[in-house]
Amino acid sequence: MLKEEKVINALRMGVIPEGHLQSFMVGKDKEKVALKDFMEAIATGGSQVRFLRGAYGSGKSFMLKYVESIAKSQNYIVATIPMHSGFGFSKFEDIYSSIMANLSSRVDAGGSSFEEIFDHWLRQLRRKGDMNNATQNIFRVITELNRYNSSFANVLLVYIRAKINHDFDLANTAAAWIKGDKNMSYQLKRQLQVKGSVDRENAMDIFKGFVKLIHEMGYKGIIVTFDEAELMMHQRVDIRLKAYGNIRQLMDFSGGGELNNCGFIFAGTPELFDNIEKGIPSYQALHQRIGTLLGGQHQLDNLKQPLIQLQPFTKEDYMILCDKVVEIHERLRGYKLGVQPQYMVNLVMLESNHLVGAEGLTIRIFLKKLIELLDLLIDNPELPIFKAMRNR
Repeated sequence: MLKEEKVINALRMGVIPEGHLQSFMVGKDKEKVALKDFMEAIATGGSQVRFLRGAYGSGKSFMLKYVESIAKSQNYIVATIPMHSGFGFSKFEDIYSSIMANLSSRVDAGGSSFEEIFDHWLRQLRRKGDMNNATQNIFRVITELNRYNSSFANVLLVYIRAKINHDFDLANTAAAWIKGDKNMSYQLKRQLQVKGSVDRENAMDIFKGFVKLIHEMGYKGIIVTFDEAELMMHQRVDIRLKAYGNIRQLMDFSGGGELNNCGFIFAGTPELFDNIEKGIPSYQALHQRIGTLLGGQHQLDNLKQPLIQLQPFTKEDYMILCDKVVEIHERLRGYKLGVQPQYMVNLVMLESNHLVGAEGLTIRIFLKKLIELLDLLIDNPELPIFKAMRNR
């Protein structure tokens, strides 16, 4: 399949292919610089928590996908956490389990699970040929992890030995414990030589140990993203405040140097940051740490602060995006559109407004509708609307 065909097919389904995200990222130059600085700080041993604030359609999800793609290409582990109304952010052990269940890395540097990522490292050690050195490396890492949590270090050692001995049942049990499985029988825990599980008391220490592990494995660090964070507002008040408390704790650990090579990004609508009753302002300890935007309606850019304001796409941004897509579509279908970009953008917006209204336009909907209209134009060039656009 041609490269152009893969891109157009993905856009037709409302998805931007991972390898092409940078090509479609327009109008966000300052934000890209801020997020580049964010990743560099993590690579040099720091830890940060950032917040993307933007109205519906401002490109929050798009920006997160962009960060995730760049991070993986630059040898970070990424955890993309799907937020939903029942997500348990009020318990850090649940956050830890969600992170471990949603890991990914470069395709050639592991895969999309803890097992794939860790087994890739073990295979690399074996390929070097010096088994004594490989064994020393493993035990050095286990010794390091003992400083964070001895149970985590012990279970990881059980996992490694089980993989070497081809005891896949034991390896799967060990991996389940490492990923935060709380429904494990006493008999299985005995096999792992541990008594407890990942819980409220030890989850943060085990997470710190895991971050240390991936750094020892040669990765620059881990970046964890949370989209649609405003869904936390709709939880019961006690659960919601505990969730805000956990975010505050992450900020304190990051600022206080207790987390290394680790970054968190939360994306949410303005309501999350402004709503006094249910939003972050209802938990002042977190609200004060995040800060507020200066400048009233004409908000000033201060991209060194935790809060980054994403501005909605402008008409000019959509025209640039349209040009990029049309160029790919022309190469694929072997034609020349012959329509000014502004006319095509106007038509896409008009059609999109019928679907979702003026306030509901997102980058995904725009791209999907643009491909739909380009396909229609190729198959029906004599339609009056298209003839009129060409003649203008």
